[in-house]
Amino acid sequence: MKLKYPVLFGAAILSVGAIAQAGPNLVKNPGFEETTKPVTTWDQLDRATGWSNANAGSVDVFNKDACYVGAPDNDLGSTAAFEGERYAGFVAYKDDQRPNRVKRFLNHDESPFRPAYQQYSEYLQTELASPLTAGQEYDVLIRVKLAGTSDRTVSGIGAYCSPVKLEYNHRHFLTEKPQVSTSQQVADKANWTEVTGSFVADGTEKFIIVGAFPSAGMENAKAIEGGDNQRAYYFVDGVSLSIHPEPDTDADGIPDKDDQCPNEAGLANLGGCPDRDGDGIADKLDACPDLAGPADKQGCPDRDGDGITDNVDRCPDVAGVAAMKGCPELKEETKKLFEKALNGIQFESGKSVIKKTSNSILDQVVAVMKENPSYNLEIHGHTDSQGDDGKNQKLSEDRAAAVEKYLEDKGVEASRVKSMGHGETTPVDDNATSAGRAKNRRVEFKVVFWE
Repeated sequence: MKLKYPVLFGAAILSVGAIAQAGPNLVKNPGFEETTKPVTTWDQLDRATGWSNANAGSVDVFNKDACYVGAPDNDLGSTAAFEGERYAGFVAYKDDQRPNRVKRFLNHDESPFRPAYQQYSEYLQTELASPLTAGQEYDVLIRVKLAGTSDRTVSGIGAYCSPVKLEYNHRHFLTEKPQVSTSQQVADKANWTEVTGSFVADGTEKFIIVGAFPSAGMENAKAIEGGDNQRAYYFVDGVSLSIHPEPDTDADGIPDKDDQCPNEAGLANLGGCPDRDGDGIADKLDACPDLAGPADKQGCPDRDGDGITDNVDRCPDVAGVAAMKGCPELKEETKKLFEKALNGIQFESGKSVIKKTSNSILDQVVAVMKENPSYNLEIHGHTDSQGDDGKNQKLSEDRAAAVEKYLEDKGVEASRVKSMGHGETTPVDDNATSAGRAKNRRVEFKVVFWE
């Protein structure tokens, strides 16, 4: 189990969640695994490669088979490393006491001891792999555990990133203000506690110092079990400092600020946008996102190679022309049939009853429709100008509808046929002559491709 504590950054309390590293750990020997020589006893932090004391305190390294500072068992308790085999340890607070002379000579009701120095604290530091970048946000993660024999707990444990290596000759608390520190006391002796937080670098930081910082508002409390050793001693392991990951809503590894599709996982070479059909064209720009096609066709295929993409081609497996929505041009005999039908379809005078002499032409239209299932047909009825305009409009509609019904009765699907009348509004010849009026009384067929 890992506990996560809230941390202080400046004057703000930051909520804590799991920190995902966006880049490498800038702490070069984060778990104290690399050593320059074997660790044998107390006060040998300098044997952990790159690490040193920041003041005159004596931070320890815990190592298998070492005297007093073994791992997992040692004079301060028993704990396995968070990772690897080694870890370090430091005194965060020492509750120094001195005899209370007032009790001895004057007031027997007072405690036999009074607070003494109470300023002793130890700090460990190491140089970062590279200086931090001004304006960049960084995440800090430190694993700490209260030693089994510790009888005090403190808050304010954290990290200070310094522009210089600290070499204080004193053994008391550092006055530097940490960028990250705990706001609560760390009291868990059984589990590693994760102290986490983020901060924005000013670009001068080159070293990281770990310890307890009163300037962050340190408080202490007693946690006595058995004899009282009057100090808070913490094990530390897995120190990490890394670039804070940019927000990545769709978790595709491309930060939202660089992701053209921040809510859909995608590919880096497509600006973070998905490409379901794998044709190299982002779905949002692909007219056929589920069918691979070339870029010059907006990502759509063209199976029949007629230059009209399948998504708008009503005859995708037969080469055609744009005017016919990708279907072949009307055959000459079909064109002639429709021309013949213009005036060849006859009705009883003033009525919408089709004369039987027209059946032959209409049956040929039925055959064309059955041979070409991609065709839809519009039927347009027209009249001459004689008579009442309203009656002419109604007559043209009824005659077109009569032709539609004939085709449907012969097996043409109703969904493929539409009829409409235009009355006398679109003449093709002069209504002043009988020949002109005869041409204006007509039925037009138009092949169309409805969506």
